[in-house]
Amino acid sequence: MSGTPPKGIWWPIGLGTLLRLFQIWMPVLGVHSWRQADTAAMARHFSQNNTPIWLPQIDWGGASAGFVESEFPIYPFLVSRMYALTGVQEWLGRGLSVLCSGLTIWLVIRLGRRWFNPNAGWWAGLAFAVAPLGVYFGRTFQAEALLLLCAAAALESLSLWRERRSRWALALSWIGLTIAGLIKVIPLLWLGLPMLMVQLTAAPRERAEPWPTLLKRSIRLLSSAWFWLYIGTSLATVAAWYWHAHNLGQSSGLSFGFWGAGADRSSASLLLDANSWINLLLRVVVRLLAVVGAPFLLLGLHKSWRTGGGQIAISGMVGLLLCTIATMRSSTIHEYYQLPLLLFSSPLIGLGWQCWQPTRPRWQPRLVLSLGLAISITVLSVDYWGVEQRQSRAWMPLARTIRNELPETARIVSVTSTDPTLLNLARRQGWLISSKQLTPERLQRWQAAGATHLAGSFVWDKTYRPMPDQREQRLRTLAGSSPNAWIDQRRQAYLIPIDDLQPQH
Repeated sequence: MSGTPPKGIWWPIGLGTLLRLFQIWMPVLGVHSWRQADTAAMARHFSQNNTPIWLPQIDWGGASAGFVESEFPIYPFLVSRMYALTGVQEWLGRGLSVLCSGLTIWLVIRLGRRWFNPNAGWWAGLAFAVAPLGVYFGRTFQAEALLLLCAAAALESLSLWRERRSRWALALSWIGLTIAGLIKVIPLLWLGLPMLMVQLTAAPRERAEPWPTLLKRSIRLLSSAWFWLYIGTSLATVAAWYWHAHNLGQSSGLSFGFWGAGADRSSASLLLDANSWINLLLRVVVRLLAVVGAPFLLLGLHKSWRTGGGQIAISGMVGLLLCTIATMRSSTIHEYYQLPLLLFSSPLIGLGWQCWQPTRPRWQPRLVLSLGLAISITVLSVDYWGVEQRQSRAWMPLARTIRNELPETARIVSVTSTDPTLLNLARRQGWLISSKQLTPERLQRWQAAGATHLAGSFVWDKTYRPMPDQREQRLRTLAGSSPNAWIDQRRQAYLIPIDDLQPQH
């Protein structure tokens, strides 16, 4: 590739899809496997129990059915419909993410064209296609790929409504915004702000209109009954789901902890912690922009901040910054919170590249493109794909043993702290417990509630966190006291009948 965009959009879509198909057959393991495991469990239960979409179930509910307070489970429900045809095949969930991500690349190209020009749109699609975070979460078993698709569709559809007054486009933008809010609440801010700018911007490619003009349009928009109908029905739909989800969690006692003091989304100390911001910046530069995208993002910002399209993209970045401040703790832990930045940074990177590339000898764009792709593949190989492979070797023998040797009704006590990955891999329900919380009293309670086996690893506390030496020795002593324990000496995993541990331990 010379640095000049070829005709057609299939290069970025094809390359992005190809990268996302790598290891699509991998079990639900790796970075953020705990989040994927819960999503996969919901899909499995929807399929096997034929439960409706408003009754999501997880694996760690103990002896209960596992109904849980959660975001709107449209993604696992869609996967479960495919399971109805094929049985539980988790690559189908990854495949749905790949499909959503491929469609999002196409929409990002359209947004780049609309906000700037066709060349910038093409390069925007390529930037989105190869971004390490975009590749990884574009094939994980979770709803982030669908979320980005809904957000991009909402922006593009509202732009079509602004341009052509097409009612179907307005309806599609409402659906995109509402589903995005149902999947996660925070898009109502980082997506709502740029959607407002889309509505206020008459000509995205032209110079931005002065703020007094935008203010007048805002006042006129706020006086429109149709605006309040659009916003009000979307917010009411989102609020209705989360009210139902809260009641479901109250009745079952199971929740992902969205609300209340226990959520602990942010704090003044975190916001004033320079290390947190530095770590977020490094994550964005390396895992979102693949390093080489950073200077082109800055160049795109410089070239576009006075245009309508630039201000739309910048408003999305500002919305994400506000969301980061409001959810600082979650944002520092969960890197997919930065993923929506790609919707706004990619068109700016495309514009920056398009402004830089024509003035350079041919070898320089080729070198930069090759370097960016090499960095992306290196980050993916070291930080993501390699982790999946290592964890698969460590955990799948135990999971297969549970699947093959124990009945489907067996209830497992997974000694993996708060990580439900093993339960999902084994396709069993049960309890989650940390190795430091194992006591004779708890074992007796679990046995009385129907628990049959204790399962875990001697060397891993969670699927991704090593076991402290003292706890490892305690677990080995516990396993050694069981005459019927299954122990994998090579992978350092165990499966112990709880009956063997009563009453002597």
